[in-house]
Amino acid sequence: MIIPGIVISIVTFPGVAVHELAHQVCCRLCRIPVYEVKYFQVANPCGYVAHEPTANPWKNLLTGLGPFFVNTVLGILITLPAYANVFGYSSIEGSLGLLVKLCSYILYWLGVSVLMHAFPSTGDAKALVNSVLKNEEVGVLAKIVTAPFIGLIYLGAFGSIFWLDLAYGIGVSMLLPKLISMWLF
Repeated sequence: MIIPGIVISIVTFPGVAVHELAHQVCCRLCRIPVYEVKYFQVANPCGYVAHEPTANPWKNLLTGLGPFFVNTVLGILITLPAYANVFGYSSIEGSLGLLVKLCSYILYWLGVSVLMHAFPSTGDAKALVNSVLKNEEVGVLAKIVTAPFIGLIYLGAFGSIFWLDLAYGIGVSMLLPKLISMWLF
């Protein structure tokens, strides 16, 4: 079943906003001036960060990959406390238990939506191609390091046709608590 990307983005809008915030934070860390930020809009693209171009390939790489790291860490932190209640490991009874379970489902949706938008977009890949691979002033080492990341971004975009982004979100949100519980107990 094919669901238009805009519908998925509307349902998972917090993830889009965090993705763009991660780009903006990376720009600030790299001292790259930001002109405009759209955290979410019902249009294509659903969000963007317009910033000054930089000739530094490492800054470009960090800014392009920032959402992967920020969304992954934040998504884990959000889903981790909700995991036990969503998957029936909680023993809270009564109306308080229902409220806790409802809040846990909302937290879990929020965390998975953030995780789903961890993958950099094809727009991010195109920016890396132009600013690093096609830039004659960039050294060979930077191009060698950046090229596989660009390939992975395009693979992730292709995989999203087959719900790879959703599988990543659910997989990370379920696998990590299992690993932690195995390690602790």
